[in-house]
Amino acid sequence: MNLYPYNPDSQRLKTGKSAIDRAFGAHFQVSAANAVAADADGIMALTGLTAAAQEVTAGITDPAVLRNVTITGNASGITGTVTVNGTNSDDEVISEDLTASGTSTVAGAKAFKTVTSVELPVRVHTPAYQTETIEVTHGCSTAGDITVAVTAAALGGASPKSATVTLTTDDDTVTEVAAKIVTALNSDTAIGAAFTASNVAGVITLTADAYAANDATLAIAATVGSTGVTVGSSTNGTAGVAQDKISVGFGSVLGLPMKLAHNTFLYAFLDNTKESTAPTIATSATAVESNTITLNSALSGKVVDAYFLI
Repeated sequence: MNLYPYNPDSQRLKTGKSAIDRAFGAHFQVSAANAVAADADGIMALTGLTAAAQEVTAGITDPAVLRNVTITGNASGITGTVTVNGTNSDDEVISEDLTASGTSTVAGAKAFKTVTSVELPVRVHTPAYQTETIEVTHGCSTAGDITVAVTAAALGGASPKSATVTLTTDDDTVTEVAAKIVTALNSDTAIGAAFTASNVAGVITLTADAYAANDATLAIAATVGSTGVTVGSSTNGTAGVAQDKISVGFGSVLGLPMKLAHNTFLYAFLDNTKESTAPTIATSATAVESNTITLNSALSGKVVDAYFLI
């Protein structure tokens, strides 16, 4: 079959009495600086869910290049629809609904150029600050120091952390002793940064400053020496419940800035090495954001090159 010069008006090659479309080679490249690994919070950091649905427009970072979006929760059982709004490569408004699945990362299929807002669902779990109590049952009869120690995961390597309380015989009531213990706990740099102590009628309550999963190790213990002070055992109060949170990131799917009716990709290279397994290609002749390429190898800050026909 002889091919004759193409018709410049129709861009077709003559083949005797027939004609076929002419194809052009194309090169798609993503620089090493932009072909970074997927990042679970690269677009929006973990954001707390509330009793009402909310739309977040602040604290959002656009992906460096066309990428798919992902969502990740911080606790098991988180559900609901997260809607990501933004634009595609042609600056057209697009959106994508993703269903949260606990702590799993859920990946979208569309390629976003920008992310303008994220619509978050209502929380599943009601958050709660964990509390622990201890009761002073007798005041001070002999001046001296007592030591109050707090054991807690929130204190990290400082746990258990002790605070010294200096008492005099004027502190002869349970309320006075409890007040001094509270002051010492709140004044301690480590304990005061994680908890707030309070007291009522000798009962001291230690309340976590942040929502967190219940810490079974949380406890308060007092060493009273010969002061005459007596203190009861540490008692669990309100169980801690972490606040449901969801982050938005970008995945391993790279967007193509064109509409393709078919997969015409020939080769893909990562760091100038040909991929032995062909990339996964998604095409759409109508929605540019649905045209994507996913390399078999994970992106890791190395240049990506792909060659195809258009």
